[in-house]
Amino acid sequence: MIPEPAEGQIKNERSISSSPEENRIAEVAKIIVGSEEDLKILTEIEEKVMNQIHLGFDPEVLEILDREETTKSQLESLKERLSKEIVIRLFSLGNSIYYGRLRAGKFSSFSEIILRLGMRTSKIYILALSIFFMNPDKEFTSLAARSFIISILGKILAKQMGLKEEDVKNAELGGLFLKVGKVLMMLYQRQRGEALDAGFNSRYYPYLGLKIVEKFKLPDFLNTVLSCPGCSFREDSFSVPGIVQLAHSLVDKSFKKYGKFVLQSPMPDADGLVTSTYGSIIASQLDAVGLGSFLEIVPCLSPRQKLHQARTSIPPT
Repeated sequence: MIPEPAEGQIKNERSISSSPEENRIAEVAKIIVGSEEDLKILTEIEEKVMNQIHLGFDPEVLEILDREETTKSQLESLKERLSKEIVIRLFSLGNSIYYGRLRAGKFSSFSEIILRLGMRTSKIYILALSIFFMNPDKEFTSLAARSFIISILGKILAKQMGLKEEDVKNAELGGLFLKVGKVLMMLYQRQRGEALDAGFNSRYYPYLGLKIVEKFKLPDFLNTVLSCPGCSFREDSFSVPGIVQLAHSLVDKSFKKYGKFVLQSPMPDADGLVTSTYGSIIASQLDAVGLGSFLEIVPCLSPRQKLHQARTSIPPT
């Protein structure tokens, strides 16, 4: 078992913010490495897996998405520099119910898909799609499914709580990236042919996530999400990291019980009374990335559907 960290042991010293209040939060949330042996393993994962990782595309693609002056033609050219699988999934995501604007139609141009998703969002999605789908084994695709569902639920919860649009987007992307460090651990275990301790995995996968954020110069809000110690509130609502942790708990509980995400939701009907529901949105998003098999929806009727059913079931007099 990994020992509980004691005072004075090695910490990840990456700062998260500059204000006194946020610096105090950062201090509390620091990921503490419990021993020299733990640090040795983490360093080995970083050197043998993360630094040697082959994304399947030139990392310059990510740099192009960072540039404000990038032109539409440069965005279009990225299509030829990414794997066919990533391109297909990005098109599916951009044209899904989840991202598609009402009556906007489907986009056939890669640059339009990037602009619909947003360049920052596209960068994170491209990196996540590459890492999560690096190995086709079910262990990896199950982790990918959990991550995408946490992302979708995080966005839904943030919207329901009335958070501003930027925070809604951060909940979505933070949820997607929460477990990315686990992929490095799984690849490392395959390399050495021996499983790491479960406690080690659950404690340190955020540490490795922080290393990926640093390596690929990803937005700072991901550091805050990955460093969150658990439940986190603002003055009058959940914080973005708190929402991600809430979605994480719901998803992990379902996967532990059923091996997939099971939810109950009204669904669109043939009569057109209900055309979109959270259940159909989640299904659309998972289908877009080829992970629909990890979702089971138990249909139920909305109030309007119940009323319609009651009216149509009354026999004529």
